[in-house]
Amino acid sequence: MKRIMFLPVLLMGVDLCSAANVQDNEVKLLNEMVADELKKSGTDCPFSFRGTLNFTALSVDQDEKGDNKNGVFALEGDIFLKYLNKYDRYSYGAEVGMKANSGIMKQGSPILRTAHLFAESETAGALKIGFIPTTADSMTVNGGSVLVGYGGAASRNLSLFYNESAGSFVDMCFPFDDNKAAKVAYSSPSFSGFSFGISFTPDSRSANPFKTLHPKPQNPEISLEKANFPGMRSAYSTNIVTGGVTYDFGDPKALNGKISLCGWVGKGNTSVPGIRVHDVRAWNVGATVGYGDFKLALGYADNGKSLRSKRHATADIATFDKERNYTFSDPEVGLKPGADTGKMYSVGLSYAVNTKLAISAGYFTSKVKFSDSEKSVADVITLAGEYTFDKRASVYVEYDRIKSDSCARAQAYGKACGISSTGKNKGNIFMIGTKINI
Repeated sequence: MKRIMFLPVLLMGVDLCSAANVQDNEVKLLNEMVADELKKSGTDCPFSFRGTLNFTALSVDQDEKGDNKNGVFALEGDIFLKYLNKYDRYSYGAEVGMKANSGIMKQGSPILRTAHLFAESETAGALKIGFIPTTADSMTVNGGSVLVGYGGAASRNLSLFYNESAGSFVDMCFPFDDNKAAKVAYSSPSFSGFSFGISFTPDSRSANPFKTLHPKPQNPEISLEKANFPGMRSAYSTNIVTGGVTYDFGDPKALNGKISLCGWVGKGNTSVPGIRVHDVRAWNVGATVGYGDFKLALGYADNGKSLRSKRHATADIATFDKERNYTFSDPEVGLKPGADTGKMYSVGLSYAVNTKLAISAGYFTSKVKFSDSEKSVADVITLAGEYTFDKRASVYVEYDRIKSDSCARAQAYGKACGISSTGKNKGNIFMIGTKINI
């Protein structure tokens, strides 16, 4: 049985007040037209806005039919408002981003996407304080970096339309990255192609203006990331430090590329008394290489044992009984020595057919161990093409072939956590969509 779903996602727009150099005969975005009118009236505008709507129709066909109702008849959008001022060579200001979360999440009310203060210059770099992504997340490069269309597994939402095996999908970055928590982050300017960044987060649960990523005690809400890793809804991290180093090289018109190395370090905690979890130790390495109209991207992530429980099961599982209601008191449910938080490999290749049409292909695979010999795996193949009319709009088509296989322990562990899980599953996702910049 196939179902059609609709999903909009965020793209980047253009600053309103920086559009003064746009030529009159050039196609203009809404924010550029507003900026032109303000300029004609002699108004010195310190504000800008950006945003995009991506409307996508999906047809999902899979062997194991799930209850995936999230995203049906959804319409999502994002808008960012920025205040910018200058003093000498420095710029400073604030930015707030709002997201209408009716497509992926169950609730449809608008939530903040970001809210932060910033100060920056070309020679000193940029300092941000507030609810922002970690430096490691923003600097990560992976196979999805060159994909067109919806983006396959790199979209971080693909598994929401697929009734996956428990714990089989690993995010392109650290899956418990505290992107909605309050933090301070610094990114440097480029030095001979090298740049670096670092961020510090006191508590991953400090995401009050947002949907909670790491629930506090007595909070039943569980993030989408945690749904892929059963048994971790009580885990969180404190004193998190993330960092990244990138190196850009080459000529954009000839051989060029980028190399990125990022890491996450933090203290692992849990709101359940008597339970201990591993500290956060994760890293990600990736690279892109371009030549002419071709671009190749590679990525690898290793999440170690980050936030995995140190409590191990006392017995093995021979088979998984789907009719049994497992609980954490069952001795055969849980992790065994060797369990980890997963590894991920990705590769992407794109080709610009001409100035308007681009095609891409990608492969993603991940593996999560529940013991030395028990694991859950996922594989995704992505094919996509995108045609850009102008900077205001583009259309795309994409096909994703997904396959997952989960061990019996992962299924039992998932059921003990109240999470629906399957053993083996295969699925096809067909998409057609349009991206509209404002």
